[in-house]
Amino acid sequence: MKTIQRIALFTFLSILLTSCFGDKGTIVGQELGDTDFVNTKFSGNKVAFSALSKNLCEYIHIDQIKKLYPDASKVLVDDGKTFQSKNCRFLVYVGEGEFNYLSGSIFALKDNFLEGQDWKEAWEFKKKMSKSSEYIGGLGKAAVWIGKKRELSIKLEGYSITITVPGAPFNKEEIAKKRDYKDIAIKIANNSGLF
Repeated sequence: MKTIQRIALFTFLSILLTSCFGDKGTIVGQELGDTDFVNTKFSGNKVAFSALSKNLCEYIHIDQIKKLYPDASKVLVDDGKTFQSKNCRFLVYVGEGEFNYLSGSIFALKDNFLEGQDWKEAWEFKKKMSKSSEYIGGLGKAAVWIGKKRELSIKLEGYSITITVPGAPFNKEEIAKKRDYKDIAIKIANNSGLF
């Protein structure tokens, strides 16, 4: 009887969490083991994790961002002095006013898998946990785009890079511009010199 109650509780919580967070997918009942997303042409990192500085702003090219956001009045990057990890925040100003900007970021995270855990399995989970996600070919060992978050994650040897594209999902003016955030993320990644 307790087993049935636990199963019912687990099922209820899964449904509740899935419905509450909208974009959340579920891995319950899904087949795992698909490795078609792995980039078999990956030839190694251009930059080792240890060689990355804490300030990843050196990999963000302001002129390119301005081209991707033609209505931008200016693009600023954080100086990186307060960073606890390897990252960079950049702001795309799209009008007059001190607070009329779109915020984006890039950060690097060292792999931290449990012993015996395969990165491919972790990335398969990552993709399946979001309904708006898709695999992107040709970047790193593997790449996952999560549309709802405007986030591109790229797996490299020993670490991952995540790029969050500047945007405002609840701003009607920004939505009306119909920007292709996935294309913007891929262009930022390709222009970074990391891949």
